[in-house]
Amino acid sequence: MKKKYISILSIVLLLIIFSAISCRFPYKIVPNLPSTLPPSETAIVQLLDTLQPTVEITKETPIPEQTTAVEKLEPEAGSVLTWNDYSNFVFIPGGEFIMGKDSSVPADFSPAHKISLDGFWIQQAEVTNQQYAQCVSDGKCDLPVQESKVPYWYEDAYDANHPVVGVTWFQANQYCSYIHSRLPTESEWEITARGQDGKSFPWGGDKPNCNYLNFNGCLEPAKPYDIRSFPFGTSDFGAMDMAGNVFEWVNDWYVKDYYLSSPSINPTGPLDGWKKVYRGGSYNSSEEEIGSYLRFALEPEKQTPDLGFRCVLQGDPLTDPTLKIVQPCQIIGVNDQNQIQPTSTPFPCSPASVTGFCQLLSGKPSYGLDIRQSGCLENKLFSMTGNSQPLTCTISQLSDGGNKYLCTFPGMAQGIKVDVNYCHAFTLPLVKISCPTGYQLNQNSKFCEIENAKLPKPPCPQGYLEVPSYGCLPILEANTSVCPIGFYSINTTISSVCMPLNKCLLSIESDSCQNVNCNSGQKFDSNKNCCISVNNPKKTCSTNLIYNFDQNVCLGNEFYIKKCPVSNIKIPYCPTLTPTATSTPFPKSLSCSDITDYDVCIKNGCNWAFGFFYCY
Repeated sequence: MKKKYISILSIVLLLIIFSAISCRFPYKIVPNLPSTLPPSETAIVQLLDTLQPTVEITKETPIPEQTTAVEKLEPEAGSVLTWNDYSNFVFIPGGEFIMGKDSSVPADFSPAHKISLDGFWIQQAEVTNQQYAQCVSDGKCDLPVQESKVPYWYEDAYDANHPVVGVTWFQANQYCSYIHSRLPTESEWEITARGQDGKSFPWGGDKPNCNYLNFNGCLEPAKPYDIRSFPFGTSDFGAMDMAGNVFEWVNDWYVKDYYLSSPSINPTGPLDGWKKVYRGGSYNSSEEEIGSYLRFALEPEKQTPDLGFRCVLQGDPLTDPTLKIVQPCQIIGVNDQNQIQPTSTPFPCSPASVTGFCQLLSGKPSYGLDIRQSGCLENKLFSMTGNSQPLTCTISQLSDGGNKYLCTFPGMAQGIKVDVNYCHAFTLPLVKISCPTGYQLNQNSKFCEIENAKLPKPPCPQGYLEVPSYGCLPILEANTSVCPIGFYSINTTISSVCMPLNKCLLSIESDSCQNVNCNSGQKFDSNKNCCISVNNPKKTCSTNLIYNFDQNVCLGNEFYIKKCPVSNIKIPYCPTLTPTATSTPFPKSLSCSDITDYDVCIKNGCNWAFGFFYCY
């Protein structure tokens, strides 16, 4: 019986060895046999079941390379890339999704159909007035149209971060070309908004409300609002403002029944038409106009005050060398524009209230100017004069928070006319300017300047993470969630980091690696491995706004051109204790100090002490 089992074991071992040889295993197979055979048939069967080969690496066997979870750092869905216009692009991975929506009645968004798209990068939010102003300043874009009966938000200092509106399809296309991009196709826009599951709204299925978006009834008056102000309305891929705020142009021509014959792979719309598609919703949209599957159309040469756009990068910046932008040597630091521009108070302040007064105090006249100013925050009155002479004022606070100034000046008297001149002073509060990782603030120039020609080598300094096969990469700062220009965000098992599009910035690359692609008007500095601008970088401001260098903000002319109103005010006569004022001469034996009336004092050759109200 034992011989029988030994024979079986021998056959099994021969089969294993033969299989190993025939399969060219680079391993030496050694059976893991016990020292003695089990005494029963059951134990022998168990032994056969538990025979496992033990792997021993021979000299001829190559040692497998160590791999880590972060060795291949490719962008994931929602990765953020900071582009050269200071806007953020999010990554939409390629794949299939459902476009459109089935309808029981004819509709241009029906039927629902499956399409496949390549991966692409799309702007996280709409293009702003501030960003569009740079294109206008460089002569590459035309000014937005100023609609009648609609404020020209493009020129408003408070609206720099609002989406630009009043632009035609051609103007939107101009800007996208300016930053090496294009308008999104209708299908790209829709997957960005709806995700792969085909949601009705970017946030899901909940009905629209003002926590998710800016639409009809959320603001009074209705108007565009700062981009990225509604984080609860963010799509699955990290795109924001895909519903509400402003409609958005897309690239496609509009044909009502296009979905019946749309290609299933990377559809780009009909070949021609007379209207272009726009999508999303606006600050004026009703709840019924917010669905992310809805389609709208307008002639490309027209514009509306609630229609803007966002862009998609041309090609893939990870593989296209022409899109691997090099970091600028100097950039503008980051501050909180809202600290500078309070939206609750208009600037400049409304004119102050200026009146003349005269009253009897303990039988003596008291007169002067009453100047009142309310609701101006830091915008205070200064350099107040009367008939070109400095005013002497006492200040008290009003119940509404404003100030009351009671003022006099030498030569003031009852009944005279005074030209009152005053100005408003606005003192900019100090704002902390911060720089992204890899840059440091130059206190003299107020610019963020690149620290090193390349990313640092391990051991990594503070703010960097050592990543196998890449060296030190900037850690994505939690407080800003923004990578330096030319970097995109990547999630590792330890922390989120920023990967450069220009791999020559990696410390593992040789010094000869210089993937040069500077923007127009810049030149490459081979010593610093960055792009130098002919002129210092500046935040380009919309028309009629002025850039404030120290605080890195755009402000209106009213902050710099002192508008000093002039009011012509008459000081009234004080009331008398008798029904009619009479002039009573006094005996020459009386001195001037006995006189308590200004007119009597002057008529009798005495002098009047203004502000002190006595005759001498």
